[in-house]
Amino acid sequence: MISGKTEFCCIRLRFLISLLLLVVADELLAAGKPPTGVIAAPVEQFPMVDNIEALGTASANESVTVTTKITEKIVSIHFADGQQVKRGQLLVQLDDQEEQANLRSEQAILKERQSVLRRTEELFNRKVGSEADLDLARAQVSQTQSDIEAIKSRISAHRITAPFNGVVGLREVSEGALVEPDDVLTTLDDLSVMKVDFDIPVVYLSQLETGLQVDASTSAYPGRLFTGELKSISSRIDPVTRTVKARAWFANPRRELLPGMLMQLSLQSKPRDTLVVPESAVFAVGRQHFLYAIEGKKPARAKRHTVTIGTRKAGLVEITQGVEAGDFVIVHGTLKVSDGNPVKILAVDDGNLDIAKVLREAGESESTP
Repeated sequence: MISGKTEFCCIRLRFLISLLLLVVADELLAAGKPPTGVIAAPVEQFPMVDNIEALGTASANESVTVTTKITEKIVSIHFADGQQVKRGQLLVQLDDQEEQANLRSEQAILKERQSVLRRTEELFNRKVGSEADLDLARAQVSQTQSDIEAIKSRISAHRITAPFNGVVGLREVSEGALVEPDDVLTTLDDLSVMKVDFDIPVVYLSQLETGLQVDASTSAYPGRLFTGELKSISSRIDPVTRTVKARAWFANPRRELLPGMLMQLSLQSKPRDTLVVPESAVFAVGRQHFLYAIEGKKPARAKRHTVTIGTRKAGLVEITQGVEAGDFVIVHGTLKVSDGNPVKILAVDDGNLDIAKVLREAGESESTP
């Protein structure tokens, strides 16, 4: 009588023998099967550029809110809404009659003290006057000159001028109004150049450099494309968003762009050498990407590689991991082969290959990629 343990061992042995026979049969079948015709392409180095898109808000090259430092009445206004003004041009004149009167009084005092100083110097030179009198006269003249400069400085505060060339905004005050410090009189913007700040993911940092072309569009001008230049890149990275702030400049001779406009930006990174294959070589299974590389010569066999892809462009896909330059990959016939199958290279695609013609001549089906 056969024990249960012995019976189990017999069943297990029969299973292993059957499995071995299946494997051997599969290998014999594969060995006897003619190689699958495929079209290959080389893994090549390519100067890949990344197209980086971002949003930014336009701001003027220079921008200020025009205010006053003193409390005084407006005597006259010397600009119109939206007027182009020059640096130093008078915008608003405040009442300075009191300071002008003080200036005239001090100037008269200075004239008198300078006359006293000349007489004192003459007396001192003739050994009649004392050195103390001379020092006093000189001190009085110097003090009066200082007082005059102080008055002139206060008078200048009554003249509100443009700090740079630009365009004034809307007038917020009227003649005769009493204004106080920090009251807004108008705004002034230098619109000759517009700045647009935007955030770029830090992964692109090594591919950025000043001088790169930046294209921009805005809903205010549908269909228009404005061309600018990447002018500067921040020296700090935002630790929360992991982005770096960049600034582009756009020439604005016709003043079409205005501060506050939302801009859609696009720029291409500087070229970087990378490995690429035709898109048709790569296939996805779940979240992973694969391709078949051709290994060996007699016979050549398909070898499945797990790859990491990067940027796609013009029928090419970047491969950052999984293959090396000079490898050949299958670009047509991937569905007809499996890992380890023998293959026959019907042609090498250089980008201009007539695949349909090659397949017809080889008697292969065009419908199976």
